[in-house]
Amino acid sequence: MTLSIQAGKLQFAVDLQGRFGSWSAEGLPLRETAGADFWRIQLDNGEFRDMSVCSSQQSGTVSEIENGLVIQYQQLEAEDGHIYPVRFQVQIVAVGDQLHFSYKVINQSEARVNEVKLPFVDLSVIGDEERARDVLYRSEGHGHRLVDPWTAIDKAHSEYMFSDNHEIWLDMTYPSFSSMAWFGVQSGSHFLYVGRHDDCFTSCVLAAGIGPRNSDPRFLLAVSQFPLVKAGEEVGSPVSVVAFVPGDWRQGSAIYRQWANGWFSEPQKPAWVQELRGWQRIIMKHQFGKIYFRYDDLPRVYEEGKAVGVEMILLFGWWKGGFDNGYPVYEPDPALGGEEGLKAAIAEVQRRGGRVALYTNGVLIDVKSDYYKETGYRICRKNIDDVEYREHYKFSNDGMLLRNFGYKSFVSACQATDEWNEQLIKVGQQKLSYNPDSIFYDQIAGHFPLLCFDASHHHGNRGDNETVWRRHNLKQMRELCEGDKALGSEFVVDCYAPFLDFHHSCGYAAFKDEDSFPELYRQTFPETIMSNRFIHDERSDFKRQLNFAFVYGYRFDIAIFRSRATVTEVEAYARHIQGLIALRESYAEFFYHGTFSLDTDMELPEGIIKTEFVHKAGRLLVFWNDSMEEKQLTYQSRMIRLAANELLCEIVK
Repeated sequence: MTLSIQAGKLQFAVDLQGRFGSWSAEGLPLRETAGADFWRIQLDNGEFRDMSVCSSQQSGTVSEIENGLVIQYQQLEAEDGHIYPVRFQVQIVAVGDQLHFSYKVINQSEARVNEVKLPFVDLSVIGDEERARDVLYRSEGHGHRLVDPWTAIDKAHSEYMFSDNHEIWLDMTYPSFSSMAWFGVQSGSHFLYVGRHDDCFTSCVLAAGIGPRNSDPRFLLAVSQFPLVKAGEEVGSPVSVVAFVPGDWRQGSAIYRQWANGWFSEPQKPAWVQELRGWQRIIMKHQFGKIYFRYDDLPRVYEEGKAVGVEMILLFGWWKGGFDNGYPVYEPDPALGGEEGLKAAIAEVQRRGGRVALYTNGVLIDVKSDYYKETGYRICRKNIDDVEYREHYKFSNDGMLLRNFGYKSFVSACQATDEWNEQLIKVGQQKLSYNPDSIFYDQIAGHFPLLCFDASHHHGNRGDNETVWRRHNLKQMRELCEGDKALGSEFVVDCYAPFLDFHHSCGYAAFKDEDSFPELYRQTFPETIMSNRFIHDERSDFKRQLNFAFVYGYRFDIAIFRSRATVTEVEAYARHIQGLIALRESYAEFFYHGTFSLDTDMELPEGIIKTEFVHKAGRLLVFWNDSMEEKQLTYQSRMIRLAANELLCEIVK
């Protein structure tokens, strides 16, 4: 016997002991894996650090509430065979065509409840009996589209490190390299949506999985949350959502955006940022100490960028010590021209019509710095062993020593500390004293959301909610930017976007890859101004990569030889990007003031990509033949031929 709950066509049922969950959909083949869990917990007793507790091994009670179910467990049996006095409650509520899952943990055990996977969706079929036709959409970076995930996820097999004999997982952490907290599967005529709707944006992992090799087909979608519940604590969860709706991935985008409208607001960007074409990213003094530019070179750098159409310099390595050295202390370098030289260079670029954004890092602390020795060691993030996380960057010139044995070591500041908040504000005020057009803080809008286990920080035992303080810090830095001053950062993550005028992208789909699908983020949050990334010279596909950036409305990140030179060093690259910017300028009202959209459905030949930009002047359709051969398509009763790698813009009134 079971009790069930229904949301739209989707039905979830659980047996009366709260062991097994089953999924079905009216008139569709959706069904669960036999004997599947619907939640899992990971306990940590200090010795067995990753101990599984599975719903299928428990004995609880199920009761009905209005539009939902409550499942209660008075104790939990773990895989080590012991019974732990942990009370666990799962609540499932139908809201329209969505099922909302949440939990509560009351821990009376000495073991810590590290992780809760809820929902844990384990299916043998989704909406199409032909599993190979299913497509997984993931919010990794700007978007990842994976065809036939039932077999493709096998590439995520660790071969050694993980328990792949149980399941094989392809996971992503939010908020970080996952730009949004939702993902799902297009299967047949329906989209299976899984999202975490939490306006505090606590850290979570969105994981898609399959069964072990040589097993019957299984497909899994799970949201892992990290409450870190110690003995004597009671912790509840935000809501996670499952829906099975008619349509494609755009229905998932609409579900998430409708929820996000409760907290997302577009920043009121300066007009010059809205019309930003891109920038040259320049490192003046590199990690290994070589000087590539001095302050009095900046007017020349600007003029060389202006010649291809970009008028901003994103300036790295401008301080004493050079890039990735001395963080978080930044002093103009006498070897580059001193403080007055920096001010004069910025003023001259601006006099000529250009813009300058000054870099500092918003997360890292150099372990060689006095700041680390005096303050940083206390306020940096600590791992599960209460040891600071360390990061290392291997940049080198022509030698083999640094590239093989490394150079710089950093810890990452916990945003939930007063000292770091004060340092960020102090650095922002310092940069503004040089009168740049923008202050830029690297990494803070997406650097790994490492769980911090240092309970002396403001987050206390809730090491998963540093984002609350990170957003507060970003808000304060945004408030520093008065008038037409702008705030920028690295990464694109939805919960930080309301505070940022522009984003220097980092992560998947900031470049063209066979599974890149930036439509996912661009459709959901079209307001965000973001760049392309990782095209540093005239590699064999540079034209394809730049066309990709054009089609999706990315601003151009010009970082020649990894920011060691200007665009004049790559003549073919310069000519191509100049042409793309000129073409974009021909439709400036659409690209800079329109809204990205994918609402027009068209039958397109394989290899043709279409995007849209909607403006009061009409709708701009952008076509790109991303193939090596000519393609034909029919549009408004006429035949259009596109040569290999050719672009076409068409206005629809």
